[in-house]
Order: sequence, then structure tokens, then C-alpha cells
Amino acid sequence: MSARELSKLNIQGITIAPPYGKLVGEPEKNAVIFIWGEKGAGKSTMSLGLADALAEHGRIEYIPAEEHFGKTLVDRVKRLQATHSNLNFTKWKSIQALKEILLKNRSFACILDSISVIDANAKETVELAQWCRENGIMFVMVSHATKDGQYKGNTSIAHECDIEIKVTKEGGAETEKNRYRELTAIAVPFTAAERNISPKTKPAKQKTPVDRENPVDTPFKITLKELDKLHKIRSWKRINSMFGSKMSCYAQKHSGESENAHLSIRYTADYPKKRYLMDLLLDGHLEYQICTEGSAGGVLACWKKLVSKYGELEIRIFKQDHAKVVLGAREYKRQERAFANQQQQPAPKKPQPKAKPKKSTTKSSTPAKKPAPPKQTEPEIDIQAAQKSQAKLDAFLEKIIS
Repeated sequence: MSARELSKLNIQGITIAPPYGKLVGEPEKNAVIFIWGEKGAGKSTMSLGLADALAEHGRIEYIPAEEHFGKTLVDRVKRLQATHSNLNFTKWKSIQALKEILLKNRSFACILDSISVIDANAKETVELAQWCRENGIMFVMVSHATKDGQYKGNTSIAHECDIEIKVTKEGGAETEKNRYRELTAIAVPFTAAERNISPKTKPAKQKTPVDRENPVDTPFKITLKELDKLHKIRSWKRINSMFGSKMSCYAQKHSGESENAHLSIRYTADYPKKRYLMDLLLDGHLEYQICTEGSAGGVLACWKKLVSKYGELEIRIFKQDHAKVVLGAREYKRQERAFANQQQQPAPKKPQPKAKPKKSTTKSSTPAKKPAPPKQTEPEIDIQAAQKSQAKLDAFLEKIIS
């Protein structure tokens, strides 16, 4: 990649709720975080609060490998109110079992408390962190401190991580390494009140960059059903090229684009017996097998069965050149034209409120009074006619009385 191409990339970090965001900044989705400290300093409290804050972005797998589902874990969850719907607790079994859970649940992050369960001195810790990074999963590992005040484990752990956080017995958490912001420190929140939890507050939404050159942002996701609609599948090698694995069986050592996808296809054809097998592999392990036979079998028939079974399975794309392969030349150009037209169109104007009727500009010391209603005039009285009527009434009364 040239320097000009590199300068055009727009890689955004994730926003984390305070006070954890103040400490770690805006890391990438596949960042590796290392938390360590002395016994009883608050490492598990720090990691659990961070896990609950990260749950705003996706499913979290929290592995309490030391205390399991005991009283201390339950009390800590209640004290911090770490009850986000995306926060899940998983029992520790093995590294392979953990990888299968992360892929099956499409987890956003994994918090392993602590790495002593897999031997902090062994290379498996670093390999697990690298595997999570390649699959776009954030990995948070917790470790104890030794008697001389250093973290327990090989120095390669600190080299692999993007953020190193030391938790002190004074109740503080300070970054000793951070690739996303300057080094800083915070007080570890030990209660929900210190976390300043508010159900109405949400992290700011990530704005879609408008200065990009390509029509699609990477990384992006696409399902097998969407791939099937975009392409005419004719070869299993073509399928693997879209998945990101150039070999029939996925392996990090010989797969040319292993960081782009964790899926691959293995196809076996027994032409004399007219029997065809297609295997779906997830990180080199057999997930599903399809078999077709006879004249109606073959690559296309196996692929159709695979799509009907795993059509919603997603592939993550991390490179623009790989995005062109996955979308295809026709679809990529169509999106390029649509994006160019969108950039040329002026932004829609906001509707302006209707103008109110203007008031009179003439100034007066007293407010204008309403006009008084017209006075009703009394009818004129005919005095002579009234006197005659009164005389007749008096004569009539005298006659009645006599």
C-alpha cells in the first residue's frame, strides 16, 4: 500500500462510556487490553465495569476463570449494576472451546479473568490474543502482579497488547501503555454510584465518514445469502477467494488472506461413484458437511444446500481490494456511481417554520382599545296617545267599581 492510499484510510475507534473511556480512549474493535495489579487491588472490579461499558457495542463473553459463578462474582455484579443485556458469563473449559463460543455467538469482546488458568508464562496467551485480533474480537486479559511489583507472565504479553492498565492498591487504574491516547489515570469505580450510571445516557453514534474515496467502508459484513445473489457460483476455489482463504483448508501459515475471514470451503469429488462432498470449515475445524450424489450433484448443488443451512452466516471484510472481490466488479461500480451521485447532490434544506403575521410598527404609549359597541337609542313616546289610553282605563275602572 502506498503512502497516499494509507493516508486515505479512515479507521474509527469505538466510544466507551466514562470513566473507562477517559482511561482507554477510543480503541479499535480488535484491540488487546492487558489489566494487571496486586491481589485485592480491584482488577476484577475494573474488568467487569469495563465489560459492562463495552456491552453497548455487542455481545461480551466474560470468563470468571478463577472465582467461577460464586458469591463474590454475584456481589460484584450487584454492586456495580453490571447487568447489561449483552453481558454474558461463560465457564472456562479450554482455549478451543472458547474460540468456538466466540465465533458461534459472534461476540464483540472477550474478557478472560485471569490468564493464570492457561499458564501466563506460556505462548498460548499471546496466540489467543492474536487469534482474537485477526477475527475482529476485542480481547481483555487480566493477570496478577508478582512480589517484586511486576506483572506475572512473559514479556511478550505486554508487547502484544495495545493498552496496558495497572490497578494499584490505592484504588487507582493507570495506563502504562496506550496506542490510542496519552497516558492517564482514573479512580476505579467500586459502586454503581461511582460509575454514574444513567439509563438514558447512550454512547454517541459513530458518524459515517463522507470523505472516503471508496463506496464501501471496511470493515463490513456480508452474509452467504447476499454472496449467492451477487455471484454465479461455478467453482469452490472462487468461493474461497471471496471468503478470504486461498487454500482449500484454512490455516494461518499458508492462507494468503487469513486476516480477512475465518471461513473456508473444502470440496472433494468422487467422479466414478458420482458422489460429491463439500465441507464448511471455521478456523480449520469442520462445522458442516454437505453430500450430493448422481447427476444432480456437484459444486453448485452443494453450495445451494450450504446457503439454505448457513445463509445468515456473516463474513467480515477488512480490506478494500478484498471488498472488490467479494462484491464483484459490477456491484462495486454500481455502488461507486451511487456514492458519487450522493456526494454531488446538495444537502436537503431543512423546512423553515411559517412566518408569523407582522405586528403593527406604529408605536403608542397605551395599548389600542377595542371599539365600543354602538349605544341603543330609546324609542320616542307619543304623550297624547298615552293620555287618551289612560283616560279610557280610568273610565273603565270607575264603571267596574260603581
